[in-house]
Amino acid sequence: LRHWLDALAFSLSGLPASRTSAAAMAFVLDDMHREGAALDYPKGGLGTVIDALVRGVEQGDNQSQVYLRSHVHRIDFTEEGTRATGITLRNGQRIEAQEGVICNAPIWTLRNLIQNENAIQQLCNNNRLGATLQSSLPRQTTWVQGQDGYPISLKRNKGPISDRASASKKDNDFLFTCDTAEMTGSFLHLHIAIDATGLDLDKMEAHYTVMDRGLSGDKNLVVNGIPDGPCGELNMIAVSNPCVIDPTLAPAGYMVLHAYGAGNEPYGLWEGMKRNSPEYKQLKEQRSQALWRAIESVIPDVRERVVMDLVGSPLTHERFLRRPMGTYGSTTEDYLKDGSTPIPNLVLAGDQIFPGIGVPAVAISGASAANAMVNPIQQWFCLNALEKKGRI
Repeated sequence: LRHWLDALAFSLSGLPASRTSAAAMAFVLDDMHREGAALDYPKGGLGTVIDALVRGVEQGDNQSQVYLRSHVHRIDFTEEGTRATGITLRNGQRIEAQEGVICNAPIWTLRNLIQNENAIQQLCNNNRLGATLQSSLPRQTTWVQGQDGYPISLKRNKGPISDRASASKKDNDFLFTCDTAEMTGSFLHLHIAIDATGLDLDKMEAHYTVMDRGLSGDKNLVVNGIPDGPCGELNMIAVSNPCVIDPTLAPAGYMVLHAYGAGNEPYGLWEGMKRNSPEYKQLKEQRSQALWRAIESVIPDVRERVVMDLVGSPLTHERFLRRPMGTYGSTTEDYLKDGSTPIPNLVLAGDQIFPGIGVPAVAISGASAANAMVNPIQQWFCLNALEKKGRI
């Protein structure tokens, strides 16, 4: 039972049950056992969720707009650094803020987006040490490695911080809190397209969870004094089979599947590798075998059916999603309680803010950030309008 709870917790937070929010666990356990409970998958693919969010932003007559392929160079502030005034893109275009700025960049990159020294001092609570501390502190991660980079194990408890860091924390240094939040592990992905001839989709599930070494892990494997288990590296593998729900996601006669390890692929194995090097390609081949085994447990002859396969590493995650170290998100203990910052009209959102990791949780933090930008009367009118439209 403990291993099952650890596995469930890890799927939510990238951490064992002892380090996962009890509220999140209670909600998921209740939700899983509701009458008619099922795993949903958006028809048309996950992109339809993004399309719906874009429609939500651009609806109405406010001329709101979503910019694509628009690298944010910096957040702009008044000269005194006490108020956010907008953002500047890498191409030099400046977008002015009417009320404030909501930033959903990973909190570890917040400092890099602020080039106004007075604003940095505001966020550091005028702590001179904190204003320069980031570069001297190693990233805090949930995975610990041996001196040779291997073996690797998941920490069961959050590690201690240095004396200098502790002094900065006592000074209510907000930027320090962001810089030193502990990161969960990264991802390994395997996307494949296969010939589905002879496969009966009606007898298949839309989602599988496969334990590569069993729910209890390999009992003979003890790493850094920590026994293997459901949270061990690349033990719990998810296999997404969305064509069961929406066959139009692939051409007739074909299927797409996605196997992945979420939060259980350590970044350290990949750090410093060049993406086009033979060593990198070899490591992708080696590390993806657990993902292939997971799919083979559902479709034994899958390798013979493959027409396309793509492996995504932690470096892929880091590059395309702009996630430092390809992280899943911050640990439960280090979630910010809300998106507020010492600068009143700079508000944060994302999976490092309570309630944490996952699309539903992040949507809640985004809604909270948006609500922070309008007064209660405006919120009341908005809710009334949504109710009249039958949206709530």
